[in-house]
Amino acid sequence: MTASGIELAILLTVSAVRGTCVDAQPSERADTLGAARVSDTRGGRSRLDSGVPTLRVGSAALERSGARDLAEVLRTLPGLNVKDYGGIGGLKTVSVRGLGAAHTALCSDGFLLTDIQQGAMDLSAFDLDDTGSIDVEIGTPDELFSPAGSFPAGSALRISPKALDFGDGPLKTSAGIGWGSFNSWKPRVRVEGRLAPGWGVSARASWLRSDGDYPFHDAKVISGGASSAGNTLRREGADVSVLKTGLRLEGNTRRGGTLTAGADWTSSERGLPGAVIYYTQNPTERLWDRDLSLRSAYERTAGGWRFRAGGFFRQHFTRYTNDDALYPTPLDDRYLQRHLGASGIVQRGIPLGPAGRELRLALAQDLSFASLAADMMACPDPQRLSSVSALNLQYRSERLTATAGVAATYVHEQSRKPDASVQTAPDRSRLSPSASLSWLAAKGLHLRAFIKDGFRVPTFNDLYYDHFGTIHLVPEKAFQTGAGAAWQVDAGAARLSFTADAYYNRVRDKIIAVPTLFVWHMRNLGRVDMKGADLSASAFVPLWGKYAFRAEANWSVLDAVDLSKPEAKNYGYQIEYTPFNSGAACLSLSSRTASLSYTLCAVGRRWYLPQNIAANEMPAYFDHSLAVRKDFRVHAALLSLAAEALNLTDVNYEIVRSYPMPGRQFRLSLQITI
Repeated sequence: MTASGIELAILLTVSAVRGTCVDAQPSERADTLGAARVSDTRGGRSRLDSGVPTLRVGSAALERSGARDLAEVLRTLPGLNVKDYGGIGGLKTVSVRGLGAAHTALCSDGFLLTDIQQGAMDLSAFDLDDTGSIDVEIGTPDELFSPAGSFPAGSALRISPKALDFGDGPLKTSAGIGWGSFNSWKPRVRVEGRLAPGWGVSARASWLRSDGDYPFHDAKVISGGASSAGNTLRREGADVSVLKTGLRLEGNTRRGGTLTAGADWTSSERGLPGAVIYYTQNPTERLWDRDLSLRSAYERTAGGWRFRAGGFFRQHFTRYTNDDALYPTPLDDRYLQRHLGASGIVQRGIPLGPAGRELRLALAQDLSFASLAADMMACPDPQRLSSVSALNLQYRSERLTATAGVAATYVHEQSRKPDASVQTAPDRSRLSPSASLSWLAAKGLHLRAFIKDGFRVPTFNDLYYDHFGTIHLVPEKAFQTGAGAAWQVDAGAARLSFTADAYYNRVRDKIIAVPTLFVWHMRNLGRVDMKGADLSASAFVPLWGKYAFRAEANWSVLDAVDLSKPEAKNYGYQIEYTPFNSGAACLSLSSRTASLSYTLCAVGRRWYLPQNIAANEMPAYFDHSLAVRKDFRVHAALLSLAAEALNLTDVNYEIVRSYPMPGRQFRLSLQITI
């Protein structure tokens, strides 16, 4: 794939996010909810008895880290590569083990979230105000009670909401305000109330606004591809204003089931600063988003059966403007996505003896209908009907966990345009088998292995983008296999754990942009092979009094090479924006009322174009952050103060070429809970 092809692919992704259409813990109380989640007070990020690498960040770890959005958390986990276009509200996506962002299934509150236009959800749309835990399963989910759509994907990212907590009374209120560099403010409020025994409701609202005018150094490229600091500039057109509100109802029914319902509304306006090219910024673009999400689910466990059924609706409106002088008349485009779906899961547990052995059988089904419309004649207004079924069988004993399953996907598309000349992609279907194994080889030592054949369906941009889309694209096939070990040692209250995993991935029929005469088209011509390893270690050590020390570190190596065309100049080269080496370290000292945390993120050299030559190289960088938190009890109120210093060494780096990241910055927050 040539340099122009990569630039086009990046343009398509950014345009999709900008709105361009296919046209160019609390402990449980007697009357609280049965679904309350309790985090491990000792920390730790890996579930050791899983057949696939499974990472977890609980509520306590989220508070210690000081992270404010999902991307800040994910970039510290092994095997995950976050792509960030810079700015407070810039586009952020995550790729797991080099497969690409579209191969990551994002589940929130038990439902699969998708963006049918670009394929990957923007991580900047998720903050942590209402997040209880974050889980990442690399490969096929080891938890069978999962949405069917998460099984064909290369990995699953789960976001669980905070459990309701009323403290000592029927009502709990928390309000806070945050301040940050670049004139950033974020007031927020959350109210939780008990409606009846076993029933509760929560409401929340937050508003983020920022000028986003952070300083940066425009690097000068010199001989040999190296760079030196150039002019000191300030980011232009990166202001953002985001209002988020949410309502959630949870309750226990008379028959022992749990009913949940939720609604979220987001309204935002932001500038799109664009790339910095030759010391020039031209912020002529703006984006407005209005997003409404409704969902409800019922879950029950009885007699060895576990059942869950629910539905959701999402409507996303986007307005994109561009008054660049290149256009005869300023652009003012409107787009509307609608997504309606239903999900059901049935699981049966069958005991096999007194030794704790059990056989589990699970059947999951997802049905969804999605549409995209625009106010442009060239947009075909496509509609997509999708069905994903997953059947899984799991055997569990004290020493062995074995899982095998298959997912079946069917996709049908049509256009709402009455014009007979409008064509849509043909129906697509595929079976995705998977298997995993975890074995307790010795005390505290688990061995694991998995194999999987997953895929991703082409996005609407891939299929219908004006002049570029190709309706005959077939899904990308992602073959995954891996093996590893997890070891844990407990010495009294202290704990030490290690994990090591090696893997091989291969993506066939990769969707890339290729030239056809003077026009570029999307084609299934690519193949990428990925070989890598993830290592991690963590320690929990109780200290004097109620203090404890936690240390976590991970390192990943990934060799992801393009094997699409042997005659191409980039054959056998590392794919763009994928580092060979990356890692993170987190150290914290904490008690029940205070914490001090240090985080280091390290990323090795990468290339922003397919050819791995010096002129295309992006240098390695280290990002250091510090967070401190202290809680005070003032009568019946709990007062929480937090301060953070990000990018302490003020490193001038880019994650995406020509999109500079902020340098040193500070954040303060105050929260009162009654």
